[in-house]
Amino acid sequence: MAAPLILESPLPTKLIHQFPLPTWIENLAIRPNGQILVTILTSPELYLIDPLKPNEAVLIHKFPDVSSVTGIIEVEPDIFCVAAGNFNLQAFSNEAGSYSIWEVDLRDFNQESKAAVTHIMKLPDSGLPNGFALLPSANGTFLFADSEVGAVWKVNVRNRTHEIAIQVDEMKAPPPPDMPLGINGIKIRDGYLYWTNTGKKLFCRIMIDDNWKAVRETEIVARDTLVDDFTFDKKGNAWLAQNVLNTVSVVKPDGAVVTAAGKVDQLTVAGGTACQFGRREEDEHVLYMTTTGALAAPIDGTQIEGGKLVAIDTSTFGK
Repeated sequence: MAAPLILESPLPTKLIHQFPLPTWIENLAIRPNGQILVTILTSPELYLIDPLKPNEAVLIHKFPDVSSVTGIIEVEPDIFCVAAGNFNLQAFSNEAGSYSIWEVDLRDFNQESKAAVTHIMKLPDSGLPNGFALLPSANGTFLFADSEVGAVWKVNVRNRTHEIAIQVDEMKAPPPPDMPLGINGIKIRDGYLYWTNTGKKLFCRIMIDDNWKAVRETEIVARDTLVDDFTFDKKGNAWLAQNVLNTVSVVKPDGAVVTAAGKVDQLTVAGGTACQFGRREEDEHVLYMTTTGALAAPIDGTQIEGGKLVAIDTSTFGK
């Protein structure tokens, strides 16, 4: 793949909220009212951040007997599912089989009350649940990427069942000494399952049927691009959180790749892990991104910071 183009003027960014060191924010989901939920890899916690009140982060829940919270998805309006288990960042090691799916119901939540949190199921056969994607026409059913097993699982919250839905070579982690992470972020769009493979530096897709099974061979959308999670905009551009590269890149529908924000030697979006567009009319052009603060790869070998939530104004992109 040719080297990405770089915007002459990076898209403007704004700090929304920053956590203290050492905090690795892993993922995010946006409520219908525009408030943002973030999962923490370095502690078993789920926080709520309101972009209109950025100085405050509300602890929604601390999950018992685990160390980390990874993926999150909205399965019904203001009802979310998250994965919680044991990941040791210092050793960069994962405890396979330690994860569970929890439901977090925010329909009656306010700052004076608690969210309704329910344990849904254990995942004894999974490795590292990572990116989540909702199945469009299946209420209470979603997919999650397993970065360790190298597969996509289907979870039915109502029946409390889970099974491997898709597993292909392009989802598996590369052999040592490369990064021991396979499939990471996933999204469903126009009859395709898209995913990133962090260790193999791939951005892929595969056509799926109504039963969420693969019906064709894997297509490589982009190679040689290290990506964590990603999201699509309304025009079909894929916005990539590039973690240790400290940048945000965009894969256009024609396959062209553009670096839109951040630099490898700057903390602007250092260690970007996941991104989603705002859901309110006034911020639907804003890409909200979570970061690690460069904990996995300090800038110049020394610079790190607490993970943060950043807003990127994409309104001028492509104009």
